[in-house]
Amino acid sequence: MSAQQLTVGVLGHVDHGKTSLVKALTGADTDRLEEEKRRGMSIVLGFAYLENESGTVDFIDVPGHEDFIRTMISGATGIDAVLLVVAADEGVKPQTLEHFAIARLLGIKQGLIVVNKSDLADQSLLGIAHEELKQTVAGTFLESAPIFNVSSVSGDGIPELSHALSDMVSKRKLRASAESFYLPMDRVFTIDGFGTVGTGTLRNGVIACEDEVEIMPNGLTATIREIQVHNQKVNKATPGQRVAVNLRGIKREQLDRGNILIKPGSIKETTCLHAKLHVLDDLSRLPKRNEPIRVLFGTENVLAKLRVVEDKPLQSGASLLVQLRCREPVIVSTGEHFIVRTCSPAVTFGGGEFLDTSESLLQMNISDLQAHLQTLEFAGTAGKIIAHVKAAGHQGVSLVSLSERAVASQEEVFKALIEDKTVIVDESIAVDQRVFDQLSQRLLQELEDFHKDNASAGGQGLDVIRAQFSDLCSVEITEHIIQHLLGDNAIAVEGNIIRLQGFSKEDSFSEQDRALMDSIEHIYRSSGAVTPSVDEVVGNDPEKKRAFQYLKESKNLISIRDHVTKKLLVFHLDTINDIKRQLSETYPPPSQFTVSDFRKLTGSSRKYVIPLLEYFDRNRITIRAGDYRTLVRSV
Repeated sequence: MSAQQLTVGVLGHVDHGKTSLVKALTGADTDRLEEEKRRGMSIVLGFAYLENESGTVDFIDVPGHEDFIRTMISGATGIDAVLLVVAADEGVKPQTLEHFAIARLLGIKQGLIVVNKSDLADQSLLGIAHEELKQTVAGTFLESAPIFNVSSVSGDGIPELSHALSDMVSKRKLRASAESFYLPMDRVFTIDGFGTVGTGTLRNGVIACEDEVEIMPNGLTATIREIQVHNQKVNKATPGQRVAVNLRGIKREQLDRGNILIKPGSIKETTCLHAKLHVLDDLSRLPKRNEPIRVLFGTENVLAKLRVVEDKPLQSGASLLVQLRCREPVIVSTGEHFIVRTCSPAVTFGGGEFLDTSESLLQMNISDLQAHLQTLEFAGTAGKIIAHVKAAGHQGVSLVSLSERAVASQEEVFKALIEDKTVIVDESIAVDQRVFDQLSQRLLQELEDFHKDNASAGGQGLDVIRAQFSDLCSVEITEHIIQHLLGDNAIAVEGNIIRLQGFSKEDSFSEQDRALMDSIEHIYRSSGAVTPSVDEVVGNDPEKKRAFQYLKESKNLISIRDHVTKKLLVFHLDTINDIKRQLSETYPPPSQFTVSDFRKLTGSSRKYVIPLLEYFDRNRITIRAGDYRTLVRSV
């Protein structure tokens, strides 16, 4: 199977022979439902394909009756080109015009014109049909398209049309594609022995066997067991192809028509769509302010309210930047085309392309929003990537999401970010450099303010800083800021405490504070191993408590808990060191000593001796063996 592929929508009024034309070209009857056979008209989308020397043409036969216009749009939003079909004996009809208007609104740029049922018309009727068509397509992308007279019954004109389609395939330009795939399901069924199968037109990215997929909007995950394109097994599928995917780990009742398969985490549900809207010419009625309208794209059909976000009126022929607020969450890929219709009467009045689907834009003021959307409308791939990063603000944006939103490969994303000097967190999240610097400065300011208000504290708790930043940015970005500031030697982290580099609590002490600390130290230093209680030294004096706490934190005072009385005993560091020195001189290793020996050495009582010896044991200063202890090493 050739790599060149073109998806062609077959458009036109009901009963103008679209289905019979596709059958004449491919041999396949796209009317597969019993009701379609009985009524002689298409109700659901029909699919067929034609292989020729240039590649493969995938046909999507869309219903022509106005009752099924929503189904028509769901097929048309995935096509590359059109066959505009008109019956020779009837000419251009209402659905001919609406289908063609929809094709224009969906941004389709190529196609062919077919006058079908040529066997039912004489030259005069054919001439009238041609003239009507020329007037209909004047000034549009089909203005220079050839017109083919064909008969699906006799086969006249079919070879020439088939050749023109082959030529169109050979000249097809590859569509831009994101690395993240996007596959709306238009059919779901079960095959005995295989399980659940979904089919659709792959809009973006490449899917491969064993890829993990996320099924939206329900958020379930599954694995692709097998892929088929035109009933042939393939290892992967590319944008524009009609594909059938056999899913492992999902039941038929868990998958519905309208579900979308995406790369996990690449697209989020949204109720806010920003777009470029093109309004049709010569409309007799447009929706009023706050009037609900219908937005149709892919297999979606959702109620929304339309708001113009630039200083232009909503009028016939206008092109406007708009915001669409949907009544329910939707899943949509950036760059997807859409149609808007009034609800009553149901009339198409415009369409366009989604520029951004992020709800974070709701936080933007109107001027910034206009500037952002204008950038997305006219910028190249790199410009779009950077625009999405800047719009994401403090929260940043994942590289997977950037690929989807800018319709770019991961290589293009990385290149643009590096050239822009964008901050990349954990190789997965992009943050604008200016925003990252602002967050870093905010963290430094938080620490500076904390030190001013809590001068005696050694620093702020890391968990407190993380909590303060949780509403501003993700955990990953917060950790990246901390590591960045550590690397710049702007902060210091000790255990769970974070502080400004160079900050010392001593700098905040007054002369009175220092005098209190000297006094407390003198009391404990001179007391030796017969130490006073904390209440005796500090009492309830808040200034003394503050000075005492600092001496403990600075390790000048050593606190030891008596596990029998549960009371706290405090010794000066000099006392501890002096006892260690005396032990080393009197009982150097491997000499042993008893509790009684230790009591005589220190001139203290068991009240202090036992807690001191237990402290020495815990800190590997001594080793106990029964009633004897040995100094670990000489001091």
